[in-house]
Amino acid sequence: RPELYPLAPRMDRDEWWPDDLFPRLGAAGYLGIAVPEEYGGVGSTLVTSGLVLQAISRWNHAVPISWVPHDNLCLDSLFRNGNKEQRRRYVPGLCKGTSVGALALTEPGAGSDAIGSMRTTARRDGDRYILNGTKLYITNGPIADVFIVYARLDRDANQPDAAAGPRPSVGAFIVEKGCAGFSVAQKLSKMGFRGSPTGELVFENCSVPAAS
Repeated sequence: RPELYPLAPRMDRDEWWPDDLFPRLGAAGYLGIAVPEEYGGVGSTLVTSGLVLQAISRWNHAVPISWVPHDNLCLDSLFRNGNKEQRRRYVPGLCKGTSVGALALTEPGAGSDAIGSMRTTARRDGDRYILNGTKLYITNGPIADVFIVYARLDRDANQPDAAAGPRPSVGAFIVEKGCAGFSVAQKLSKMGFRGSPTGELVFENCSVPAAS
């Protein structure tokens, strides 16, 4: 309570996110709760993670909105689905909070049917993929360092929507802040939960390794 509650008024009034908050959460053991200790996590369970989320929510409404995409949608997904090299490279920093995570799925025209209506594409080019498209309403977008980005694979690029045929093949890619061709187009102003930063992401011939 004494750490999070006093921050809430300014976060909501000024749409402000404290730069040191994720490192402080990591140092206190509130990140990577379901990740094994060998990777820098707490080594507990998703149930414990849910209880921590509930406790944080009691004292600051904006922090858990950003905590979930970081700890569950990005960190847990990367740990459970990534290979050993990806785990070694990204998981410890996400557990410490020195890296901030986000998940990029929804788009201007792809919300409730985010997969079927997806327009962002990933085209294979040798040992890399070229990403093109826009993601919208991405929590942590303006502050994140590591993004898991969903994109329609190139063989489905000409399929306009889900009604045109089978569900599209979609891949998940790790994109780092500062990657060439990737930018945060804008930080969105919201009516509520204003302290949790939300943004629009743009990919213009963004080249990422196929291994990502």
